[in-house]
Amino acid sequence: MSMIMHVALAKPGQAAAVYQHYFIERPCRILVIGKQLKAKTKYQCLLRHISISGAMLDFNAAIMLPKHFFLEIDGFKEEIGCAEVHRSGTELGVRFNMLLAQDFLRRLIRLQFSSGGL
Repeated sequence: MSMIMHVALAKPGQAAAVYQHYFIERPCRILVIGKQLKAKTKYQCLLRHISISGAMLDFNAAIMLPKHFFLEIDGFKEEIGCAEVHRSGTELGVRFNMLLAQDFLRRLIRLQFSSGGL
């Protein structure tokens, strides 16, 4: 599986950032926003791994997505703003609009561990 979303492209004159990623298998949903910022459509997908800057998802290759959408991870009420950065078959790499808080990532890893996933 690709790690493309974990290497943030740098702006001219800046170094690229690389973040530690964690292998997580957790159901999640992609929320596509419609007009007047109302949730238009929800698609099921599977979170494969994540870092504070992005994630890799398993997603239906036949479904077209807009460049920007929200990600909702099972067990969390947060909706994470994302942008698609890589797509190959069912592999969908996303970059988060803002870096995730370390506390959020810790809670996700703890939840995965307590459910017997790690």
